[in-house]
Amino acid sequence: FLAERIPQLWDLHHLLTQSGLKWTLGGFMARAVGFGTLVALISLAAIGSPAIAGLGFALGGFAPLQYVRWKKKRRILQLESQLPETIDLIGRAVRAGHPLTEGLRMASEEAADPLASEFRVTFEEQKFGLPFEDALLGLGDRVEVVDVRILVTAILVQREVGGNLSEILEQIAETMRSRFSLKRQVRVYTAQGRMSGYTLAALPIFVGMLISVINPDYMRTLFVDPLGQALLVGAAVMQGIGFLWIRRIVDVRY
Repeated sequence: FLAERIPQLWDLHHLLTQSGLKWTLGGFMARAVGFGTLVALISLAAIGSPAIAGLGFALGGFAPLQYVRWKKKRRILQLESQLPETIDLIGRAVRAGHPLTEGLRMASEEAADPLASEFRVTFEEQKFGLPFEDALLGLGDRVEVVDVRILVTAILVQREVGGNLSEILEQIAETMRSRFSLKRQVRVYTAQGRMSGYTLAALPIFVGMLISVINPDYMRTLFVDPLGQALLVGAAVMQGIGFLWIRRIVDVRY
């Protein structure tokens, strides 16, 4: 009930659902606070600076959110790779004379997860009384993959104006295969830029840890002195901005 009244919490709940994790909102909050506290205590014990401990709490508390976003991204990639074959399965069922709902049932039973579970939810929703159009629209809202929304739109339009549904599904599957192939090519072409971003983000941390092992007193001044702490915070902010900037450059939208 609280999530429905606070848009940010509802968005977080939606993100958890899309990631495929079985976390609740309370479980996510507990993990964020717990991990942030752990990182803060380790930072305080190692450096003895409250400012660095506060920064460690912020970074540690942010880590579970990044993990959820990473899980969502991986799940979406799985859904995109499974979608063409699943659409072909539904198209074969329709071509054999079965209704579209039977094709959804076959997809929910014979396709691989996580796509099978999404079609299972859609099939069960319309089976237990939800209008078929609303069940399809719910599929598009849950998955948030462009190809799924194309599929939903094509089916709804076909139900309104008519046409050969099996041919429509076949064309959609072929288009999705072409899009997925293009997307993989783009990822290959931008791999060097992504690797540069990861290297530039990790290099200062690695060098700092190496110097701390070789000459601890030399690095300790940076963590204890107020000016050094301010420089560390500024460096962390600029590192984050630079990393996000590189990610933005190599994130090709098409």
